[in-house]
Amino acid sequence: MHLIVWDYGRSVPYLTGNFTPIRLPLALGRRDLSSGPLEGFSSHDRYAVRSVLIGGEMLEVIADLGPKPLAANSFARANQVLATLHVQPPRLVRAHNGRVEFDGVALRLPPGWSGRIEIPADPRAGQFVLRADHGGIHLVLLQLGGGGGGAHADLPIVLATKNTFRHRGMTIARRVFSTAGRSFDLSVALPSPAALGETNRMLRTLTAKPRPWTFRSCDLTLRLPGTWRAAINPRSGCYPILTLSGPRLHVILTELRSGEPAHGRVLARAGRRFEVDVQPPAARQTADAVLTSLRAKRR
Repeated sequence: MHLIVWDYGRSVPYLTGNFTPIRLPLALGRRDLSSGPLEGFSSHDRYAVRSVLIGGEMLEVIADLGPKPLAANSFARANQVLATLHVQPPRLVRAHNGRVEFDGVALRLPPGWSGRIEIPADPRAGQFVLRADHGGIHLVLLQLGGGGGGAHADLPIVLATKNTFRHRGMTIARRVFSTAGRSFDLSVALPSPAALGETNRMLRTLTAKPRPWTFRSCDLTLRLPGTWRAAINPRSGCYPILTLSGPRLHVILTELRSGEPAHGRVLARAGRRFEVDVQPPAARQTADAVLTSLRAKRR
């Protein structure tokens, strides 16, 4: 027998409907038996699958109950282990004077709104979750681990009709974006599309202090200030053209293929060559201070 407990992290509107709220202890029964084999598992075994929400944490439990036919004591054996499952609750940061704030991210709550921040016991998937509610509006802002994930967006962030979709009878608005060296997953459950306006008025108060972040792609890493953003054209074979934008400057970093001539200044890292163009040229010293952090794996 094998048991897998898959932690999807704190609940978010676009996934919560797939997870049934329960209280511990968690137990599996015949109702949880899979009608067929699971992808990547043996077709000769029986499986039970259950997706649950425990204390706001989304968990999926998969039990490989062993070869067919199902043994009489299969559920008893699995549930004996599952009875020991414990989900450590998050630390809560509550609103103070109409404002929720943590780690340089803050949101002011208009009258009628409530809010809090949850800091998970394991912050690797999501560093913290900001929740704000008003009537039928339920907003969740998840700060993801790392930085620079998702398309860059300047604050204030705005949700548009194109960001909405229907999920299990609910209207959901969602954007994944990066700003200030941080990555965010923003999702809102709305009573109707008309509630977008009220949500956006509240989102205008969202602020984030810039912090350094690490760009990673094509076996490259580069440590960037929070005020900088990056875009990449990987090109064939992942010889990238990397465009960096900072306050009043732009840097284009082009990896040269073997034998390709350079037409400007070149940086060399681990046997790889990168042509550097800084605009305006007067910003070269500022750019060079950042480019010293460029690391590359040898091809």
